[in-house]
Amino acid sequence: MLHKWLVLLLFFLIATKGFNQTTNDKNRLYEFLVECPIYKCNIIGKIIDTTLLIAPPKSKFMLVDMKQDQCIIRFTVLNKKKSISNKSFSLEDYTTYTYYSITKAQLDFKASTVKKSDIDLVVGTVITPIKLRYNPFDFSKDISIGTTFGVKYTLNQEKQAAVDCLIGVGISSVSVDSFATHGRTIKNVDLLAFTSSIGIVLELGNAQVGVFLGFDFISNENKIKYDWIYQGKPWVSFGIGFSMFSFNLKK
Repeated sequence: MLHKWLVLLLFFLIATKGFNQTTNDKNRLYEFLVECPIYKCNIIGKIIDTTLLIAPPKSKFMLVDMKQDQCIIRFTVLNKKKSISNKSFSLEDYTTYTYYSITKAQLDFKASTVKKSDIDLVVGTVITPIKLRYNPFDFSKDISIGTTFGVKYTLNQEKQAAVDCLIGVGISSVSVDSFATHGRTIKNVDLLAFTSSIGIVLELGNAQVGVFLGFDFISNENKIKYDWIYQGKPWVSFGIGFSMFSFNLKK
């Protein structure tokens, strides 16, 4: 039954991609195909320097605003080997929050959008503070912390919606009591365990919802000593929060 729910959840998250398409041109990443004349302006489009500057090919920029035939853009960080072709214009001025003006015709014929990949590699850290164990059912506060890696599938670039499919390894602190050891220990004992897991995390901006399925393994010595009944048996952990899981994108 558990596996059916996980499959249905994954199918639903992937299916939502078809309902999240947008046609908003603002905040898309563009790239100049050829040299393009530009003028420095402020954020509302007023020209503040009439010196003609030339943006090099392959330079990437964002469309900040569009006013009739005028486009206000700002560049991403330049490659160190490139700069705007004007001796009085230093590379330090070519920053994210310096604005420039071009015409709509130049945007249409001298630039193209940069396609972002829908699938990226991702690594990070996940903490699972609560676990649901089965056969027999138990609700435990066995904390796990570990490293995860997997793939991020972007559902919507503009709204930062994505699904992460992850594999993780780490360590856990498991609480062993009389119930979980067939009466071999009377008082609670905390043991370290090796943990492996798989999970799905839905990201909507900074909000995250995660489901993880994992397995805990204590050492052979402790297994023989305590006869822990959950050795190698699956557990499930859920999480809902704000930036709960820490991931770094690896292009």
